[in-house]
Amino acid sequence: MKILLPLDNGKLTVLNNSMQILDMLNLHTQPRPLKSSVSICMELRTQLLQKAIKTRQKDRSFILKLPYYKADALWHFLKEFEIYFPDDFGSYETNAILLMKSELHKQLL
Repeated sequence: MKILLPLDNGKLTVLNNSMQILDMLNLHTQPRPLKSSVSICMELRTQLLQKAIKTRQKDRSFILKLPYYKADALWHFLKEFEIYFPDDFGSYETNAILLMKSELHKQLL
């Protein structure tokens, strides 16, 4: 089952910037229940950075097709990110994260 997440370059940039915190995490220090989710998000971050490189010159929206487990891990990450870093972004970034989180939640149900 694929989850479809509509994005544009602005939302992709926000998503990559919010996932930047994963670059500093040490997977070995994470609690056991979170290791798989963090690992999936790290893999997804690599894919998103590659997508950002491919689409940087194009200014149109696209659909990101995610397997269910990656979409679920991304939804959990965005939900936790909003709790731990509520003031890290401005209103555009906060709204973009809220829209992505809402779209993922709607399709994951």
